[in-house]
Amino acid sequence: MTYVVPFMNGKGGTGKSTLARCYAVEAARGGASVLVADLDDEQKTTALWAANRRRNGWEPDIRVEVASARKAYDLIGQTDVLVLDAPGWADAQTLFVARWSTFTVVPSRANRSDDLAATVALLHKFAAEDIPAWRFGVALNGLRAGTADKDDQDARAYLKEAGYDALPGFIRDLKTYEVAMLEGKAITETDRANLNEEAFRLAEGIAKGVLEAGRRIEMEIEAQKPERGLEEGGRGL
Repeated sequence: MTYVVPFMNGKGGTGKSTLARCYAVEAARGGASVLVADLDDEQKTTALWAANRRRNGWEPDIRVEVASARKAYDLIGQTDVLVLDAPGWADAQTLFVARWSTFTVVPSRANRSDDLAATVALLHKFAAEDIPAWRFGVALNGLRAGTADKDDQDARAYLKEAGYDALPGFIRDLKTYEVAMLEGKAITETDRANLNEEAFRLAEGIAKGVLEAGRRIEMEIEAQKPERGLEEGGRGL
């Protein structure tokens, strides 16, 4: 089974690429074969990041292909983990991808009236499309450094009121993370161990969400299979 993990939010500037790269690196470190589909065929920022990573010799190497959403669908089965780094799409394209993905990560900043409101609106649309809550998760990113803990608590309360939960951990808006990515690194690969641990906690939460969703999907597929005896024309048990 290929785990398909898109990072999507119609709101721009929420950290989709930052978290997609982080998760891809950590999944590869865990031994999975990883392919990232950069769905922004104009800016191609994640493809450029991967090329910079390769030039600088950072390991693990991350394979990135620039692709449309439909082409990305054809990549399923070619790798253990398919990460989709999406641009700030309209909802129709986002819902198209979410329907066939394993676990959708929705990065969001903690501003109630702007980012969180747009994020909750998107989650409501997932629910309206019968995409269960265990197949998507909110990743809090870009929190103000000085008030991150308070902003994290407030954002989680806002999401809880709307009927949703955020994944464990959060990422602060720090220059150190920006510098690491400019060098082709992930935000778990900075020169500051405490910041790497902070980023890893969120990456680990994403990974757990992906694995749990994958298990539930496999169970659903198995439950839908006909009994072997009936399938082969036998009496069954």
